[in-house]
Amino acid sequence: MNIVETVKKEINKISANNDVILFGSRARGDHKRESDWDFLILLGKDAISKKEKKEIRERLYEIELATDQVISSIIHTKSEWEKRAVTPIYQIIKEQGFRA
Repeated sequence: MNIVETVKKEINKISANNDVILFGSRARGDHKRESDWDFLILLGKDAISKKEKKEIRERLYEIELATDQVISSIIHTKSEWEKRAVTPIYQIIKEQGFRA
């Protein structure tokens, strides 16, 4: 199972026009076997409800169970994320991350 493609597929079931970005050690290529998968999930909508965030996390948890891998996620709308352009995590993901 390709975790990156599976995450993208599951997110697109919830909402269209999304970006799924892998970052961290898996994106850099310096991960260990037990390293987690770090994803920035940007939804192409104006707002995200608590229910939608919960649904995303539940789908990610199902992938974790199926693959025996740990998935960490940051979930925002695209517009919310752009407001964080001055933050260190934004800069790190911009430099090291890649879109699924």
